Amino acid sequence: MRAATPAATTWLQALEDAAPGRFSMVLYAVVEQAKASRTGTARTRMRDLDAGWVVLQASRLLTGDDPGQMVVTVEPATTGQLLTLLLAAYGFTPREQEVCLELIAGSPDADISRHLFISPHTVHDHLKSIFDKVGVGSRGELVARLTATG
Repeated sequence: MRAATPAATTWLQALEDAAPGRFSMVLYAVVEQAKASRTGTARTRMRDLDAGWVVLQASRLLTGDDPGQMVVTVEPATTGQLLTLLLAAYGFTPREQEVCLELIAGSPDADISRHLFISPHTVHDHLKSIFDKVGVGSRGELVARLTATG
C-alpha cells in the first residue's frame, strides 16, 4: 500500500484486528481479477465489522513507472448493489432480476412489459418463477421478504 486516508487506515486496522488476513485475501482476489480483466477494473463485496457490506473496486492505473499499479477503493454497498446480490442468491436469472427490480420500484405489469420489451404473458411467467424461488404468493410478500432488515 502506498497511500490511504486516515479513515481507511483506522478501518483496515480494526478489520485486521478482528479478522486477520480477511481483507488481504479479498483485496488480492479483486486485484487479480482487475489484472485479468479487459477493462482493467473489477469489483467484489465483503462483510465489514458491523455486519454490513462494502464494495471493493480495483482499477489499473495508467502510469509509466509501474504498469501493474492498481488503485483500490472501498465504500459502503448501496441498497441496489445489495438487492442485486440478494436476487442472485435466490438464483434469479438476469431477466428475472430486471423484472423484480421493476416490481420493487412499483411498476405495474404493463409498464414492466413495455420497459423490458417483453409480452405481458412473459412478465407473468417471470413473476411466477420469482414467487416460487422466494417462496411467496404475492407482490407484497415478495417486497416484504426482499426488503426486510432483520
